[in-house]
Amino acid sequence: MYSQTQLTQKQAQVLEFLSEFRHKEGTAPTYREIAGYFGFKSTKAASDHVRALVKKGYVRLHEKRSRGIELVFPQETSSQNSISIPILGDIPAGYPEGKSEQKEGAITVDSSMLVHCTGHRLFALIVKGDSMTGRSICEEDWIVADADVVPNVGDVVVALIDGLNTLKTLARQNGRFFLKAENPTHPDWIPIEEIIVQGVVKAVLRRI
Repeated sequence: MYSQTQLTQKQAQVLEFLSEFRHKEGTAPTYREIAGYFGFKSTKAASDHVRALVKKGYVRLHEKRSRGIELVFPQETSSQNSISIPILGDIPAGYPEGKSEQKEGAITVDSSMLVHCTGHRLFALIVKGDSMTGRSICEEDWIVADADVVPNVGDVVVALIDGLNTLKTLARQNGRFFLKAENPTHPDWIPIEEIIVQGVVKAVLRRI
C-alpha cells in the first residue's frame, strides 16, 4: 500500500553535506569536492552515492551543468529554526485527478510545527476542492506532507488511487483500505486495483 525509502548512513551524510555546502557556498559541490570531504578514493564513489539519492528522490541531476546536483526536498534555513519546503503544485480534495509533479516555489515553516520530521522528504501542495472540510482543510490551504512516515488508519494522506491523485483520510473496513472523504457531499473512494500513499499530512497552513 505504501513505500518508504530509507537512506543508508553514508547516504544521509552525503545529503547533509550537500545541504551544508549549498547553504555556505550558494551552489552544489562537484564530485571531486564530495570525494575529498569524505576521503573517497575516487569520484566514482561520490557519484554512486549521489545517484542513489537521485533514485530515492532526494536530489535531481542536471548532467550538462558542472555543479548540477539539485536538492529536491527541504533543508534548514540559515536561522536553523525554519524549514524551506518545495511546493509541488496542487492536490484535488474532491474527485481524484491525474497530476504531474510541478515545482512552484517553496514555503518556509517553523521547524517546531514539524516535530520528528527532521531529515524527511517533505513537500507542500495547494488544496483544490472541499472534500476535507471536516478535518479543517479548506480550498486554497497549503498542506505539508511527509513522504517518509508510515501511514496509519485515520491519517490524512496524499494518495494515488488507481493512478489518480487525491487528498483524503486513510480508512479501512473489512480488511480493505479505502479513502474517506470528510464532507458528506463527497463520496468515499474504494480502489479497483490499488492505493499508493505518497505522503502523510503533517501541517495545514492558511492565508487570512
